[in-house]
Amino acid sequence: MTIAALTKVKAKRVIGIDASTNSLAFAVFENNKPIKCGEVFFNGASVFERLNDAKHKTRALVDSGVLKGDYIAIESAIMVRNIKTAIDLAYVYGAILGELGEGSKELHKVEPISWQSGIGNPNLKKAEKDALQKANPGKSKTWYQNEGRKIRKQRTLDIARQHFNIPSNSDNVGDAVGLALYCSKTLTR
Repeated sequence: MTIAALTKVKAKRVIGIDASTNSLAFAVFENNKPIKCGEVFFNGASVFERLNDAKHKTRALVDSGVLKGDYIAIESAIMVRNIKTAIDLAYVYGAILGELGEGSKELHKVEPISWQSGIGNPNLKKAEKDALQKANPGKSKTWYQNEGRKIRKQRTLDIARQHFNIPSNSDNVGDAVGLALYCSKTLTR
């Protein structure tokens, strides 16, 4: 038996969560089989109104059994350049995590690059970046970064569609599926 096997959490039902200040996307795998995925949107004109809605909608999903699992992983927040956005995201994450904690034995955060690489979608390689620049000469550095992000989001969505029908084409749902897939196959047994 390897050390990696000893550190894995025993989990039958694994849930991946991709949250923002506007929505909560989720994917559920049970015994490595896809069960359900979706996205709920938060209503409200301000972050505090959406925060209250996030709390209630997350609680309803936990109470209904959809977001009850042996292992729930939420994508850890990315670097945010705007401090107001970072604080708003922290408020909403707090409300969501408080409710998710009621429905799970294990609640963890996972870095985006960890689960993305773990499902076969690592950062673009130098050759891919060079090809992007060659196909689109004269664009700004920000444009190339955003285009690279779009390519990776599409790759994740393509991987997610191998497990679920995602009629909304939501990359949030795609991310939740990727996260759940990674946790189901790599972090749990």
